Amino acid sequence: SQNIANTVWAYATVGHTDPHLFDTMSQLALLKLDTFNSQEIANTMWAYATMNHPAPALFFAISKLSLPKLDTFNSQELANTLWAFATLSFPAPELFDSISNLAASKLHTFNAQELTNTIWAYATVYYYYINPQLTKGILQEATQKLESLLSEQIIIILWSMA
Repeated sequence: SQNIANTVWAYATVGHTDPHLFDTMSQLALLKLDTFNSQEIANTMWAYATMNHPAPALFFAISKLSLPKLDTFNSQELANTLWAFATLSFPAPELFDSISNLAASKLHTFNAQELTNTIWAYATVYYYYINPQLTKGILQEATQKLESLLSEQIIIILWSMA
C-alpha cells in the first residue's frame, strides 16, 4: 500500500500526467485497500484529485473503508481527504458526515490551510448538513489564526460560509 500511495503521490507532486499508470494503480489499490493507513489513504486521494483523474471505484471504496479508521487521521489527512472528494465532485455523504463530527473536536490541531480546505470542501459539494459545531469552530479557529491566514484563505472561508 505504501508503494502505491508513494507512486501516485510522486507523480502528482511533479505534475506528471500518466492516465494509464493512475488507472493501473487504482486497480492495485482496490486489491490492497484494507492495508492502507490514514496517510496512504489521504495521499492517494490527494494525488488523484491533484491530477484531476477520476477513479470512481477507488473513491467509493475509500469512502466506506476509511470510516472505521477516521479516528487515526490527523488534521492534514482529514482536510486533504475532504479536499480530494470535493475537487473531483465525488459524493460521499457518510464520509462527510463522519468527518464533520470528528473534525469539530480536532479543530485546534488544524492549520490555516487545513481549516480553509475543510470548509471549502463542504461548500463545494453543496453539502447541506454540516455539524454546526464544525462551522462555528472553524470561524473561531480562523479568528484566532487570523495573522497566519492569507487573504485568499479568508475569502474562501467567508465564501464557504455564505
